[in-house]
Amino acid sequence: MTSLTLSGIAKSFGSTRVLDGIDLHVPEHSLTAVLGPSGCGKTTLLRLIAGFADPDRGTITFGDRIVAGQGRPVPARRRRVGYVPQEGALFPHRTVGANITFGLPRRARRAGRRLHELLDLVGLDRGLAARYPHELSGGQQQRVALARALAPEPSVVLLDEPFSSLDAGLREGTGRAVAAALQASGATAVLVTHDQAEALSLADQVAVMREGRLVQLDTPRGVYTRPHDVEVARFVGDAVLLPARIRDGRAECALGVLPVREGDDGHSAQVLVRPEQIRLHRVPAGGVPARVDEVSYYGHDAAVRLTVLPDGPKMTARVPGDELPTPGTTVHAAVEGEALAFPSEAAGSPAETATV
Repeated sequence: MTSLTLSGIAKSFGSTRVLDGIDLHVPEHSLTAVLGPSGCGKTTLLRLIAGFADPDRGTITFGDRIVAGQGRPVPARRRRVGYVPQEGALFPHRTVGANITFGLPRRARRAGRRLHELLDLVGLDRGLAARYPHELSGGQQQRVALARALAPEPSVVLLDEPFSSLDAGLREGTGRAVAAALQASGATAVLVTHDQAEALSLADQVAVMREGRLVQLDTPRGVYTRPHDVEVARFVGDAVLLPARIRDGRAECALGVLPVREGDDGHSAQVLVRPEQIRLHRVPAGGVPARVDEVSYYGHDAAVRLTVLPDGPKMTARVPGDELPTPGTTVHAAVEGEALAFPSEAAGSPAETATV
């Protein structure tokens, strides 16, 4: 496997700019998730890496080999890229074994050893080799698609929202299995997704895209706890955003006086608090009074929608599933840990950002 580097990548279709100045480095033997909403350009980026299209500007490099951007681009068939599309795209008339070994030399296909290695790698029973795709579950089909992509030992593996068609439970288990297989194979991989939980839980680093630009590249923890701006904060997990005034390293807001990691004294700001930071108490404990409007129970935890009394902003707290308040009652909301401050002009008006 090899590293992947994109420098100044731009791409337009007609008058529409789809990608604008993308700089991205994917270290070898790592998994990078490209995260963003539909239409932000992430699938186009994957197609450029694969060689299915050419950038208008910029370079794409595998290790020290430039494959696009200087002279004639290296065609897709010579880039040694493994590609896993959304639906797996298995050949329905071929067995699992024939699908996996499709891209291998005839001698390797006949030997069968590589097939057994790949089935073991992606966590599939060897007995499934004789079955056809329609006889497998959706998760098994995606593992077969990954095994097929890994079979010729590609330089880079690209995954285009491979779990989007699976139900929630199957998606999580299949995602973990695929990530483990990629790690065991030593692959350099890029996963395109619009699912925040998928990106944060599976990747070594997360590249957040918005409107054709790369707005933040960081570890999953860094993207969640230190979002580049308010829009990233809103997109990556739930967020409570409140207007505030910064004084002596503390923010005065509807949830009281909170310590902040960043912020200029004397300035108006928007402070970010994650719902799991909000603790609810039945008696005053340094928090502010709030009315419980609604409770959504998820088993392991619950979302509690609140209104700060008497007529303050609405917000959501995440609490353990065994600590459920009753709708209509009054609790006291306190924040645990630091808040993160953003300049107030970056987040719109207070009315728009009090609750996210």
